Amino acid sequence: MVSIGKRIKQGREKLGLSQEQLAVIMAKKGKGTISNWETNKNEPSIAEFKKLAELFSTTAAYLIGEAPQFEEPQENYVMVRKDDLIELQKKALERESEKNKELLDLLEQSKKSGEENEA
Repeated sequence: MVSIGKRIKQGREKLGLSQEQLAVIMAKKGKGTISNWETNKNEPSIAEFKKLAELFSTTAAYLIGEAPQFEEPQENYVMVRKDDLIELQKKALERESEKNKELLDLLEQSKKSGEENEA
């Protein structure tokens, strides 16, 4: 079984980052923290696991060894992060709300116009 530290190191190397560069990204004082993670002397916090997972385009569950690595998506499928999907849904709802408001405004204008023509 691959250790947490090994998975962190693999993720870092896959991105072509040095320990020092990853330390800067993770807001750590130096590469010592990253080295300790990679040699399993210490582990990242939950928040740090999440940040590493996002950086490495994987999941925290993969980093701790509880889930397999994401496989490359099939050509007919697109992988979307949950946060991105939620944001897209919010935007779609906002647009739908704007369209409904515009339609209501047009309906009210039409009613007013019809009432003025009758008078």
